[in-house]
Amino acid sequence: MFTMNEQKAIELGEAGIKAASERNEYDAIQNIDYLRELGVELIKGDLEKESKMVAVYIRNIGTKAAQKRFEEPATAAIEALKELSEMSLEKGYSNALWSLSRAVQEVGKGAAHFKIEVPAQKAVGVLEIIGLGAVEKKMEVVTLWTTLALEEIDFVSNEQELPEIVAAARAAREAIIKSSEEKGFVARQQIEVYPKLIYDTIKNFGGYQDLRPSSYQDQANEAFTEEEFFEGEAENEDTEAGETENKDE
Repeated sequence: MFTMNEQKAIELGEAGIKAASERNEYDAIQNIDYLRELGVELIKGDLEKESKMVAVYIRNIGTKAAQKRFEEPATAAIEALKELSEMSLEKGYSNALWSLSRAVQEVGKGAAHFKIEVPAQKAVGVLEIIGLGAVEKKMEVVTLWTTLALEEIDFVSNEQELPEIVAAARAAREAIIKSSEEKGFVARQQIEVYPKLIYDTIKNFGGYQDLRPSSYQDQANEAFTEEEFFEGEAENEDTEAGETENKDE
């Protein structure tokens, strides 16, 4: 059963997704802002698990906006995720940061796929902030995931011939790796093998296919399509969010 805060996140998220689908810029951005405010309250109140639902729905609005080639709400989603990520880093919330980095990753990938460069570029910047912060806080999973996320945006941007975003994603990823190496934290070799470990771990679990690295070299790199990636996004995330409460991802 969802808490009142989680139910509020669902309601705001669904309203925002509907607004983005209908290209209603004002309502889409307003619901992102309401979600951001809710996320701030939850993080300040040390409600890390509940704040993950906020990340899920900001992600859903942002990806739907990207699908509709709707730049302003997609950018607003990235900016909201940035604020919540910075707060989570200060609190040392590794669990929330994993959800936030995933959210930034997917909005960034969607924006890159549909050649909406501003939110894609901003997503790279936020992932770099999360990754460098994760190294400082010794958050191994977040460090690994953030480098994977940047590799994913690099892959999609390269497919879509967006050289500036490719260069930015590669530079950000390298900065995180170098910082990690300098601090004697996660080794480059471990970071490089991480996509394969993720792929091998989840390939037989249909419910987790959204975690599958599209850039993993031994996987056929199918076209990044609206039908495969975006349709049903909200329903899938509702299921995932419920599961995370039980499994404490």
